[in-house]
Amino acid sequence: MTRPSRLEAWPRAFDPRIELDWGDPVVSRRLLREHLDQDHDGASRRVSVIDGHVRRLLRLLPRPPADLLDAACGPGLYSVRLANAGFRVTALDIGPAVVAHARRLARNADVSDRVHTRVADLRTFDDRDAFDGAVLIYHVLEAFPRRTQRSVLRRLARSLRASAPLLVEMRLRPDQPEGRISSWDVAPRSLLSDRRHLLLVETVHDRARNTYVLRETAVFDDGTAAVQQTSSALTRFDDIRPLFARAGMRVDAIHDGWTRSRGSSLSESVLVVARRAEKGLP
Repeated sequence: MTRPSRLEAWPRAFDPRIELDWGDPVVSRRLLREHLDQDHDGASRRVSVIDGHVRRLLRLLPRPPADLLDAACGPGLYSVRLANAGFRVTALDIGPAVVAHARRLARNADVSDRVHTRVADLRTFDDRDAFDGAVLIYHVLEAFPRRTQRSVLRRLARSLRASAPLLVEMRLRPDQPEGRISSWDVAPRSLLSDRRHLLLVETVHDRARNTYVLRETAVFDDGTAAVQQTSSALTRFDDIRPLFARAGMRVDAIHDGWTRSRGSSLSESVLVVARRAEKGLP
């Protein structure tokens, strides 16, 4: 808790004092509500969108019953669908509430024998040569500082068997111009609190640094405030292949979003298909 007057005028990317802790049990529980909300695509996509994505994944992944890693699986919406298609899926996420939901979802879909869930941090997990393919969906990689992105990709590469594909969804730019956009609303609850508050939202796109920050401040009746932010370190199109190469991977294809078209610097987001480079793996 703090006073609004003590906040910096402009959010600073990856500020450790207020950066969202995805592994916090309370945050994970509140995030789960957003993941399951079918009115927006802000945490997980809506079911109709996910169904389309899974059809695309089936064209890019090895054939079932391959062993797949769903890295940062969230509530398991992709994992369970892939298991229904015949894959054996290991679903990892740092949030305990979303992992628990993924486990329940697999049980309710009668695919518990094909979905293994566990709480794990992509910065530290170590499953070597375990999977025939892996997916990292919904711009997860950008949530890490640039110096950490390479080590996360390196760990994912080490988790793959020879020639196994890694599919990474990456955003090239946010959906706003450079600068800051602010708004406010009275929220009955949010990620910051389960009680009614004034919610101030600021988004800042720094085009020169290619970063994007979403800062949310909840102001309560007593004048105190709770604040948190999520930061994104975006990757420019021409830097994608060097980033993966430094992590010991070769990029086979870069698609324009979830389409079959080739990605370019004009794409808003891309789906990268990469494989472990045996000689170059750190």
